[in-house]
Amino acid sequence: MPQSHAPSKAEAIHDALEGFTEQHHHQPDTHEKARLVSDTIKEWEHEEVEIMHVADKAA
Repeated sequence: MPQSHAPSKAEAIHDALEGFTEQHHHQPDTHEKARLVSDTIKEWEHEEVEIMHVADKAA
């Protein structure tokens, strides 16, 4: 499990948008935001599956 896994999709998206702004020194435009949100959701859901598999193996 990644150390930085957010407890919710909303928090993960918030963190991703904040990180983008810090890195690029501007707010993402509509297309950047859509890509960032989509990528963040995919990554967050992948991490959730990994967490469930680890929990299943531990049980």
